Amino acid sequence: MMTFNGELRWVLMIFCVLIFTAAFALMVVSAWVRHRGGTKDATNFHKSIAVELCWALAPLIMAAVMVWPTARLIFKG
Repeated sequence: MMTFNGELRWVLMIFCVLIFTAAFALMVVSAWVRHRGGTKDATNFHKSIAVELCWALAPLIMAAVMVWPTARLIFKG
């Protein structure tokens, strides 16, 4: 029988693999669409506050989701 610690480790590992898979798939699809579109203009996202907030908040939320159960387990004692 697995302990809660072992189960938590696997849940976090699966979570990380899902994030990696989704990010890699999004990157490949974006590159493919950009390549097939044939556009030569460069897009500048630096003036979009929504894009900047997403770049800042997404990793913070993912880290919080992974740290919260681990911290609860450690401090639970």
